[in-house]
Amino acid sequence: MPHLRHWLACTAFVVMAVSQTPALAQADAGAAVTAPDATQPADVPAPPEPAQPTESEAAPAASGDPEIAAKAKAAAEALSPQVQDVQIVGPWSDGTSEGVWRTVMVQSQTDDSAFHFFVQQLEGAGSDMSVRATTEVAEINQIEGAVVGYRADEPSEEQPNGLTLFFDILPKDGEIAETYELHFFPGEPYSFGPATN
Repeated sequence: MPHLRHWLACTAFVVMAVSQTPALAQADAGAAVTAPDATQPADVPAPPEPAQPTESEAAPAASGDPEIAAKAKAAAEALSPQVQDVQIVGPWSDGTSEGVWRTVMVQSQTDDSAFHFFVQQLEGAGSDMSVRATTEVAEINQIEGAVVGYRADEPSEEQPNGLTLFFDILPKDGEIAETYELHFFPGEPYSFGPATN
């Protein structure tokens, strides 16, 4: 059987080569086949030029200010190796104050499979932000399972400074993730438990 595969592969190569070689390809079945002139170079089409990226596709230029780059690097290096996840999950506003919600998941120092989950309210905009409040959602550390993902719901018009998160949690003895929800409002106790819908 290996000989048959080899023969088929060689036959396919020869057929392709003959059909692609101008001197051997026959436009007219009755025309005589002439051998190529060995003294003349073969007519080989030039390979296409590689596409050049446009200005909009070109990689963005690195920060020109080494001091700013050094500060950004220092901020990244200052993160504890125990910090496993950091996300901006949505905006908040309260009168004239506004900012974003940030979540931070930190691996426990005593148990590699346990995590502490924090919700932070950052106030300000752009690079001028400060931490207004940090709250641990203690129930995350007490669940017998693993958080495999979470996502934020859009803030409501009635309570634009609130946060709703949906967690996908895989039980230790299960195969299908269960959904939990967190409702968080500044200055009030949060609620966390199995999703109601």
